[in-house]
Amino acid sequence: MGLPIYSAALQGNQLYNRWTGTYLDTVLIIKYMVAIYNLRFTVFIALLSLWLAPPLSNNSRAQTTINEYTAVDSLSVGDTFDFSITLDREGEFDKIIFPDTSSFAGAIEMRSRTQFKPSAYKDSIHYRLQSFATSDTVLPALPVHLINGQDTTTLYTNSIPIGFRTVLAKDDDAFRPLKPIFDFAVAWWPYILGFLLLCAAAYILYRYFTREEPVTEEPPIFAPTPFVNPLSELRNDITALEDRHPQSKEEFKDFYIELGDAIRRYFEELHQIPAMESTSGEILQKLRQKAIDNRLLEDTRAVLREADIVKFANFTPSTDQAQQALRKAHDFLDRAEEIDSPRVEQLERNHQQKMEQHREQFQRQQAKKEAYS
Repeated sequence: MGLPIYSAALQGNQLYNRWTGTYLDTVLIIKYMVAIYNLRFTVFIALLSLWLAPPLSNNSRAQTTINEYTAVDSLSVGDTFDFSITLDREGEFDKIIFPDTSSFAGAIEMRSRTQFKPSAYKDSIHYRLQSFATSDTVLPALPVHLINGQDTTTLYTNSIPIGFRTVLAKDDDAFRPLKPIFDFAVAWWPYILGFLLLCAAAYILYRYFTREEPVTEEPPIFAPTPFVNPLSELRNDITALEDRHPQSKEEFKDFYIELGDAIRRYFEELHQIPAMESTSGEILQKLRQKAIDNRLLEDTRAVLREADIVKFANFTPSTDQAQQALRKAHDFLDRAEEIDSPRVEQLERNHQQKMEQHREQFQRQQAKKEAYS
């Protein structure tokens, strides 16, 4: 009876071992499947990233290195120093942007920069910098942009620490004690100087407000003598006599005297003879010598004879006789305008030439005065 029980136990143990092995195999298979799935997912993501990523150009794949150089390690306030950047590349770029003034901020400022191109694939730029740091500082990493189409690659220089070099001696690190306040004697000269300046200013203001305006002399101006037209003067004299209506003996005498004087002035201005101081006979004789028109000469004789009779013979004419004498004067004027107009025009031209000569002489005299003044 014990043998069947043992056999049954042995079979059960074999079944348990078989089931346990199968379970372990199943767990291992599941782990392998999960690992394979994760690996396939990772490979899929990597392939998808490579497929979606933009293709790299030959220039981008090319090796590019950047180097910086400076010979200083410590600076004082206000010191200038040199700083250089070199770029070695194996390809071409559309544009290379080196650091400019905006890249240097803080205690270090850029004073100038010069760019060089030693070779086709090497660029170099030299900076002249100035430090205003009052303690240890760092020249920061500076960007260099490499542009190729729509792609931009930025490389950075290494930051460079720069120490601060003080100009004080080692024993002068601490502040020296303050000196005692020294009492100076009161100086009176600033007050005296201020008083004198105030007096001078008051005197200048007094002279300014009480001064007399200088009399400005107007520069002399040449004033030419206007031409007197003998015909116009004769016409005005005869026209003025038309408004005269003499009644008494004295009025008739004045009328004839003014009428004779009008004709005398005409001949004196036109022919340059002393007609105002000459008798009627002397005037007629001089006019005959100048070959005056006979009709004009007869009209002159008639007017002057009547004027002499009234003036010297104590003759009192009538109003009609006075009007008749005035009509003779009009006849004389009409004949004179007809005969003497060319002569009057020539006199006017001569007068203008004479005035122009006087103007030139006046201007020369003024120029001499200005030269001596």
